[in-house]
Amino acid sequence: MGQLDPTDERNLTKFFEEVAVIKSDMEEINNLLVNLQDLNQKTKSAPSAKILQGLRDQINSDIITVLRKAKIIKTRLELLDKSNLDNRGVSAAYKEGSPVDRTRISVTNGLRIKLRDMMNDFQCLRENIVAEHKEGLRKQYSNANGKAPSEEAIEKMMEERVFEGRVEKGVVENQDRHEAVKEIQKSLVELHQVFLDMAVMVETQGDQMNNIEQNVVNAGGYVNGGMKELDRANRMKRTRTWACWIGALVLVFLLICLIAILF
Repeated sequence: MGQLDPTDERNLTKFFEEVAVIKSDMEEINNLLVNLQDLNQKTKSAPSAKILQGLRDQINSDIITVLRKAKIIKTRLELLDKSNLDNRGVSAAYKEGSPVDRTRISVTNGLRIKLRDMMNDFQCLRENIVAEHKEGLRKQYSNANGKAPSEEAIEKMMEERVFEGRVEKGVVENQDRHEAVKEIQKSLVELHQVFLDMAVMVETQGDQMNNIEQNVVNAGGYVNGGMKELDRANRMKRTRTWACWIGALVLVFLLICLIAILF
């Protein structure tokens, strides 16, 4: 760990255990994203409406799971931030800007940025899935009615049927699907807030790290400036000392000459 000694590494042990848990959760999200991509591809070649509906239901379930996982990771990151702040008070050696503190902040921000990037990838994938589903509904409507549906009609079909749901399957099933749609919409609103919160925290922590860097640079400048002034003062002191000695020698020489003339 570079400048960290064994005591510092022991202090970071619990921290890196928490980081490992977050990384594990992120790996689960990665796996879910891969699964979502696979499911979406399978929907394009599903041999029957029943199989297609099963795939769509699994997609809905995975989307909600990803959102929930993201919220859990965000909470863990907030707890990690609190732990980082508390650790500064454990010892003067762990104060803000110390090697241990900088390690904690850097790793935490790295995790947060990684989560933000993963969620952006998920958002793009979700939008593609919804767009492809809308296109499928649009084709079905056109084939059944001989004309293209309006955007409002497509949205209504999405709300009522979710993904390929059929009215004749019963009111209870339709109600279940409607509740699933509402849960997805609620999760998407929460996801948007997660994005905003993470963006603010990354920006704030980044500014703090930049301020620390600038303070270190400034402190280095002050030290270098002070050393230069001290060196200049020492040179001037030595110059004055030599001038005094030369002056004294000249005075002695003049006194000797004066004595020689008088006597």
